[in-house]
Amino acid sequence: MKSNRRTILKLLSASGAASLFGFKALSGQAQCLTTDDILGPFYLPGAPEIAQFAPDGAPGTTTLITGTVYANDCETPAPNAKVDVWHANDSGGYEDENYRGVVYTGDNGQYAFQTILPGKYLNGAQFRPRHFHYKVSVMGVALTTQVYFEGDTSIPIDPWASSPDAAERIIPLSEDQQGRLHGVADIYLDVEPIINGQKSQGFSPNRPFIQHVIPNPMSTEGKVQVFLPEAASASLLLFNLHGKAVNSIVQAQQISGGLHQWSIRNENQHGLRLQPGIYILQLQVNGRPADSKRFIVV
Repeated sequence: MKSNRRTILKLLSASGAASLFGFKALSGQAQCLTTDDILGPFYLPGAPEIAQFAPDGAPGTTTLITGTVYANDCETPAPNAKVDVWHANDSGGYEDENYRGVVYTGDNGQYAFQTILPGKYLNGAQFRPRHFHYKVSVMGVALTTQVYFEGDTSIPIDPWASSPDAAERIIPLSEDQQGRLHGVADIYLDVEPIINGQKSQGFSPNRPFIQHVIPNPMSTEGKVQVFLPEAASASLLLFNLHGKAVNSIVQAQQISGGLHQWSIRNENQHGLRLQPGIYILQLQVNGRPADSKRFIVV
């Protein structure tokens, strides 16, 4: 889930340089796919479809995770993917009803949930690092894996988290002013991309989309990169999770086709700092919504 290589892949793909230099052909799809991990303890089928896994008032540090599920071209979001998550409570114990839930990705492949930072528990003589269990499935393809956190001192002594295959699944967490933790966990599944209702044989930049928001999480300012297949009138609007517009980054500008980058600041239309949390950037092309991407403000 570390993004350096995937960012390069996305930039090269969108610009056409990947086919020019054979970058993806040399690297192969396996380089971007999320690796699996052990199922671990206490998976229960039929978890509730909720986005808040920890009960109100539960001990522990509030943690917000967002991410995108992608197809095997490393580019195309996978809509309606089932993201089944469970984890230990603050004391390292698993419960039958709490600290588990199911969320589904939207049309843009994105998901989000809120819970508490999982506790550690003994595995023999050693503590397992803190982690989330994931079962992600779409179009008949399922992945069982685990997500770990940078800086966890138990990772080097854990046989699963210390495996080279787990390196992309160790994500950073940032703390906001309210003491909440935020992280981004993208998942890359071995499924063919669906574009306009049809399976694609590879990525084709024939639709407008938001390439990425960096950094994510964002503190004071960042950059957003957008791809347009052809010239169009483009707007880039910022919404909170309640669907209320809080700022306009670009408003009905005539933009040429290709890659474009704009600056984005941690402020609303009145110049006031945004409240920490999850926000949505919406790209509108010729007055109609074309793509959106979640990102975190801390």
